[in-house]
Amino acid sequence: MRIRTLVTLLAATGALLGLPERPNAGLDLDAAIAGRAEFQLVVMEAPGCIYCGLFRRDVLPSYEASARAKDVPVRFLDINDMATANLDLQSSVEIVPTFVLVKGNKEVGRIPGYVGPENFYRSINYLILTLP
Repeated sequence: MRIRTLVTLLAATGALLGLPERPNAGLDLDAAIAGRAEFQLVVMEAPGCIYCGLFRRDVLPSYEASARAKDVPVRFLDINDMATANLDLQSSVEIVPTFVLVKGNKEVGRIPGYVGPENFYRSINYLILTLP
């Protein structure tokens, strides 16, 4: 009961301070990537993967609604169909979901595992900002 009261108090304090309910730290999804239309974010997933479903529920809607998604569109790939994907990966995929940033079907970066919305946005922004 005390924890619930504390959480309610913290949420009310954040509202009084004008803080958003769920901040997206480091999120700049409206920033376009000049000349980078050939990039894709390939999401490797598996049937029954709970964290794949969490990504689709918690992250995908805001990502797809952003300008960033126009420059780096999302494509989903079943881990069992990787042989037909024709991707040049730097290493094997050990965990799902794995988010692979590709340019012309060649991996240029990856985020292994579901890391939550805020860390996903930080990670994808870092990958994109450090592209060669």
